[in-house]
Amino acid sequence: MFSQALYCQPALSARSQTCQFIQGLEPTERVWCGSISVPEDHGVPEGKKILLSFAVLPARDTTAKAHPMIFLSGGPGGASLSPDNISNWLNSPVREDRAIILLDQRGIGYSSGLPNMHEELYNIFAKNADMAEEHAMMKAMINSYAVKCKAQNIHLEHYNTLQNARDIGRLMEHLPFDKYNLFGVSYGTRLARVIQDLYPASINAVILNSPNPMQGDFLVDRLKSYSLALHRVLEYCKGDAQCSAANPGLKEDYLMAIESLGKQPLELSIRGRPFYLNAQEGIFFIRRLLYRTNSRTMIPLLIREYLHGGGPIIEELIRDEFEPDYNFAMWLAVERYEMFDPGNTEHVIGEVYKTLPLLPAELGLFTSLYRAMENLHAEQLSPREKTFRPSAVPTLITVNRFDPVTPPENGQILMEQLSNGHLFILDEGGHGGGDLECRIRVMVAFMDDPGSSLDSSCLNVYKE
Repeated sequence: MFSQALYCQPALSARSQTCQFIQGLEPTERVWCGSISVPEDHGVPEGKKILLSFAVLPARDTTAKAHPMIFLSGGPGGASLSPDNISNWLNSPVREDRAIILLDQRGIGYSSGLPNMHEELYNIFAKNADMAEEHAMMKAMINSYAVKCKAQNIHLEHYNTLQNARDIGRLMEHLPFDKYNLFGVSYGTRLARVIQDLYPASINAVILNSPNPMQGDFLVDRLKSYSLALHRVLEYCKGDAQCSAANPGLKEDYLMAIESLGKQPLELSIRGRPFYLNAQEGIFFIRRLLYRTNSRTMIPLLIREYLHGGGPIIEELIRDEFEPDYNFAMWLAVERYEMFDPGNTEHVIGEVYKTLPLLPAELGLFTSLYRAMENLHAEQLSPREKTFRPSAVPTLITVNRFDPVTPPENGQILMEQLSNGHLFILDEGGHGGGDLECRIRVMVAFMDDPGSSLDSSCLNVYKE
């Protein structure tokens, strides 16, 4: 979190103002920061108010007139107003000719953040518990959290993408620009797509990296996407001379490792605290490693650590997983509202698992949360409300072939309602990673002139 010396947070009613960061910035760097008041429920504008905090990083070229870019973080739950994120964007080539606007979305960080549950989740995950025990602990935690929020007059059903998008609408009205570019990553693509529908006249261009449509199911889609991405990694290794020579039976090793963890969990020490890695968590961290650009080389190494009692990769993954700058409560509130199907009973989920041989055990965390999240709040979107409108706003979509979260078919789903869309399926690993230098060149050119022919020759486009 920022200290008061590092971040100036104005009062609820403050207009944009100039403030200066004193760590990690050149003395000449100036950043506008501010906050605005927005309704917790935009359907009741005179009701309870919450805070939306933002920062504007001006273009390096003070004479530039390019439309600014709003960055929409993923999750939902990922903070943007963190020192590392601000530093990265201050140094980004995207900022050469345009301002970059960062904000903590509602429920996150400095924008009326929801009480987090990262510590409770870590404690459950660290225990030597089977899935039945994990289910019971998750249910108790969710029930307790819902009661706590009601006591604090927090209405979790209003922490969703539709309300979030109207917050951004208020922010665009508040700032002194006529048009904006949107850059969304993962969940940020879903948010960008709703903003695009609500405020088309305010948008110059939209860039969606790792598309996450408002369709499907919180758990079922994750199971299928994980299975597909891991299958592709295993097939890649089989077809790569170096990988296959080092790992001649990688699929068999993976299945053996998960079976072994089911019989005897690894007992690890993470930050001086015990952590038991069992079968469901073994799958969870394989999935987490698939987020990385280098997943095709790292997955065999992680499987080897499972088989040999642990190692630095798994310890790093565990340490990085439950960080306080990610708000898990916002994640669950949004997904309960938009991506939860009460018809997916325990039996239905069990039948899904039977169709996915690369899931010999249940996926940790997600399966237990899914069975408990119905109790978080009682509201959800209808299928009709999850449908995006036809849009002519120029839109650029990129998705990685080995992505374990947002598979290429998500890009095709979003393209259905776009009359001016460009979809690139990239032969790269990770969730949103890859050749970032090339992607930045393409996205800057697209924002500069979204109506011109797009030079995408540097992109590593997958060719079947």
